[in-house]
Amino acid sequence: MTVKAIIFDIGGVLAYDVSEHLLFGDDGITSLYKLDRDVVRKVGAKLWNRFAHTRTTRNNDWQQLERDYWRQLTDELDIRLPVDAFVQLTNKFIRPIKGMSTLLDRLKASEMHLAICSNNTEFWFERQRKKLDFDRYFEADKVILSSRVGVSKNSRDFEMFRAVINALDVAKQDCLFVDDREENILKAIRYGISSILFPSHSKLGAEYLNNLLEKIGAFQTFS
Repeated sequence: MTVKAIIFDIGGVLAYDVSEHLLFGDDGITSLYKLDRDVVRKVGAKLWNRFAHTRTTRNNDWQQLERDYWRQLTDELDIRLPVDAFVQLTNKFIRPIKGMSTLLDRLKASEMHLAICSNNTEFWFERQRKKLDFDRYFEADKVILSSRVGVSKNSRDFEMFRAVINALDVAKQDCLFVDDREENILKAIRYGISSILFPSHSKLGAEYLNNLLEKIGAFQTFS
């Protein structure tokens, strides 16, 4: 196999999963406000399905979408605090996965084609993009988000995978997809993209991926 392009998920691969840590982490909302975990999960899932498939418009930018998300979440969970307090809370959960920036630097130096394929909201992606300096590695048109496609990676018709392959303009058999969720890996494989399940539970995930990529020659220089 000759790898000419690598497609990355964000949450659990390049960065911490914002939603999971924000809602259920040790210092997340459920813990801070002593909320019922099942109730938070139900509300969180409903809002995720709504905002992860909503793109920005001229009259509704990512900041407004973020405020709308928090307003709806706090209303449904009956939390009486200003929306701005929760907007600021998000910042602590925008964190990189250790070692991944070094790996991306190596891939960029090798002229590997890089792309993102992520189930994500416009507002969390924008915060990740800025804080984790994604623009160093990923061209804007190579970033495929569920919020922009309108469906998630588990969609029956493979819309997100079709979109990222079209953006890369690389044959799908020459691409490699990295994700931390088995269902997304299986979906990519069914579409014809070779894939690696990233061990997000491990502190050595970046080292593991680096070693695999070395074995398949991914750091060789391509034009």
